[in-house]
Amino acid sequence: MNLYSKEFSISSYDLTPGGQARLTTIANFFQELAYHHASKLGFGYRDMKARQTTWVLSRMRIRMESYPEWDERIDMETWPSGVDKLFALRDFRIRNRKGAVIGVASTAWLILNIETHRLIRPKEALEHFKMIVHPEQVFTDPLDKIEVPEETRPLHLHSVVFSDLDIIGHVNNVKYMEWCIDAVSSSNNPDKDIREFEINFNHEALLGDKIEIRTHDLARDQILFLASRKEDGKEIFRARILWN
Repeated sequence: MNLYSKEFSISSYDLTPGGQARLTTIANFFQELAYHHASKLGFGYRDMKARQTTWVLSRMRIRMESYPEWDERIDMETWPSGVDKLFALRDFRIRNRKGAVIGVASTAWLILNIETHRLIRPKEALEHFKMIVHPEQVFTDPLDKIEVPEETRPLHLHSVVFSDLDIIGHVNNVKYMEWCIDAVSSSNNPDKDIREFEINFNHEALLGDKIEIRTHDLARDQILFLASRKEDGKEIFRARILWN
């Protein structure tokens, strides 16, 4: 029960202009896989809601070796990989039909009391969580806070629209990834693949919010993002893209 796998197929609407699956499509698959596995283990969305709690994705790192193409079928595997203080960790692995690993990811989740907004330690909220941990982690280094230098430049201003929202009325975390990728991509580089994408989710964004995205170029192949709400300056997320 501590490992769960599912097959996914790449559809025409999942493709970039280069003919490969979008990274955001892969991230959506991760969410779907995590939801189904958590439900089987007794702490899925409905189980948590019944306890007046919810999962909040806090950090994520994805590394892709290659991207699947149209009609390609991939196998994705996930498992709870441990606990780090307030974070419940979940890792992922993607294989192509030949069994080769083409991508991995690691995520860190918080448990939030819906009424009090108080964070709860996984060991307190889920008595049997320790029993189903598979202690394998796809990255050797932990999911730390992304450090962004003070010197940043304006990149994009996004107004949150209805299609950005998820089931609880907040901006879906994959949308933040989409905003970053859209802001730095163009028709001039349709084949420029993302090697790694890392993101810290710090505060919720709601319908009508204006989110200012600023950037800092670390090197020719790496860029940092810092996003805040225009109205009050609250930091919403920070992210990092490493290009192939």
